[in-house]
This record gives sequence, C-alpha cells and structure tokens, in this order.
Amino acid sequence: MGCGGIHQNSCEEIFVAMLLYTDHELIDPVLEEALTIHCAECPPCLETLTAHQSNVRLIKELMGNACREEAPERLQNRIIAELEVQAAAMDAQGQGLRQIYSETYSETFVQRTITSDGEFTIEISHTQEFREGF
Repeated sequence: MGCGGIHQNSCEEIFVAMLLYTDHELIDPVLEEALTIHCAECPPCLETLTAHQSNVRLIKELMGNACREEAPERLQNRIIAELEVQAAAMDAQGQGLRQIYSETYSETFVQRTITSDGEFTIEISHTQEFREGF
C-alpha cells in the first residue's frame, strides 16, 4: 500500500489509524485529522480505507443475517429439554449452596419521643437478605 508520495504521515503509519477509524475506535482527533488529510492526498490509501469500510459493512450484514436464522424445531426442543434437565440438577444441588451462601441480618432502630402523655416509643425493624451462589 502506498503511492510513493511524500506525506506528513507515511502510508504505513496511517494504516493503523484506518483500522481504528473503520471500527469506530479512533478517539484521537489529531490522528483522525491526519488520516483525513492523508487520504485526501493519497488515492491508494483512500481506496484502502473505502475497501475496509465496505468489508466491515458486508461482514456485519452477513453476521446479522446469520444471527437471524432460526434453529430447526427439533434442535430447539433438544436445547429446551437439556436446559430443563440442567435446571433440575442445579435445583437439586443448589439447596445446600443457597443455605451456605445466604446471609440474613436484621436491624432494629428505636426512636423515642416524649409526648404530653409521657414517653412514646416507636420501633422500626428492617430485615435484609443477601444471597450468593445460586
């Protein structure tokens, strides 16, 4: 790649910026400006950048189409059945884990106020449970 011309940044240096730019990962505005200037001066690099952008769009389109395919019903049923078996096994084994990793604590806050009738006490109880490992 390269046109053999003299540029502020060489074609090889700008190539990395092209890849970052194509992947929307170029965050350095100075490097982005250098890429823009270089591609304006260097037709082979502009062609390379355009080809990279086109390839990325094509790959995204193909991947998107592949991800929209539905698995055959037989495969879907096998996956669901296997997930149910795995969930049942986890439930059977998980009872002990839930007890081991569950932690419950309670706090009671007491606020006392004095009224004309005497002392009045309000208790507020708060319980919180943390569970891990299930």
